[in-house]
Amino acid sequence: MSPVSRGRKPAKRPKHQRSRRTRPPLDVSRVERWPKLLHGPVELSGCVVQGQVDRDLVVLAATLTAGKRSVGVQVVVKGREVDVIELHPEPEDTLAVLRGGFEVTEAPLSPEEFRSQVEAALIVRADSAAWIRERIPDLLKLGRDPRPDLPERAAQLRRWLGLPGYHPLPRIPSADPLPLVLPPPAPVTGLWLAVALAEPDEAIWRRLEVRSDVTLAGLHRILAAAFDRDEREYHRFETAYGGFSVDAQSCEGHRFDDEVTLGQVVSSPGHRFVYEAESWRHWIRVERRVSLPGAPSCLDGERAAPPPECEDERSYEMLLEALRDPDDEENEGLIEELGGLGFDPEWFDREVVDERLARLS
Repeated sequence: MSPVSRGRKPAKRPKHQRSRRTRPPLDVSRVERWPKLLHGPVELSGCVVQGQVDRDLVVLAATLTAGKRSVGVQVVVKGREVDVIELHPEPEDTLAVLRGGFEVTEAPLSPEEFRSQVEAALIVRADSAAWIRERIPDLLKLGRDPRPDLPERAAQLRRWLGLPGYHPLPRIPSADPLPLVLPPPAPVTGLWLAVALAEPDEAIWRRLEVRSDVTLAGLHRILAAAFDRDEREYHRFETAYGGFSVDAQSCEGHRFDDEVTLGQVVSSPGHRFVYEAESWRHWIRVERRVSLPGAPSCLDGERAAPPPECEDERSYEMLLEALRDPDDEENEGLIEELGGLGFDPEWFDREVVDERLARLS
């Protein structure tokens, strides 16, 4: 017979033996209850951004306080748009999403930086939803919207953060944003960048330390060295301020990449943009601000970049498949054709990358 059935309370375990369970998000199914959680002016504090080095996904987390009540807000940004918005009764629980055996980087944000990044991701989400409503209305009729309550949550979060309303433009997330006036250069600092190829299943990435006053043309040279490519190849950048490329005259709406600095298009941890070299697409994310470095350097990374002969993801997958059985007669010719002679997909040497970067200056 248990102590409870005998009318006695079970003995409590010592504190060090108790397991702490993360509380579930608040009001997952009833968004209309959210306004009742906080009354009066809402203050924002404890803002951070969190991300995994080899994934284009970040969590923006902060504490919302009104009077004596505080809750944690968690905004998951996938790609460039908001994917999830949750509230947590314990603000510290908002940082538990990506933890759990993964390499996670965190950096503090100011309240204004937090608002700016949340607003940008909400705008992209709203534009994407408007495009679907206009171009593929049947998709919504079939009930395939994975986040049907997200617009309500986004509207409430906008009110709490004091963000203005927004009338969406029907466009997909990958479309170039409307041209915007570039902000003036901010004080120069050092930035840690996580750079990864978007396509391969096995992550190919580098963590680089650069100056914020490097031009995007200079950043292209750094990236070419980091991924062992010819810096003369065609490239372009997709940013929140439009597209930048080496050949802006042939790309409608683009500006030259030597006329803008990295710090003008990304300024705080969590900011992301896209870099394309030939047919290979990369995403770049600011991980943190650091002291000003004397020269660009590679801090970490994984796996070799695809050989130049591999023009796209399909040809690279063919090479990997051939390398699994290199003695096959057909595979021998394919390996030679795709630049696989002596190629090791798992090879990465930070010192070798740093030597290439040192030659840039």
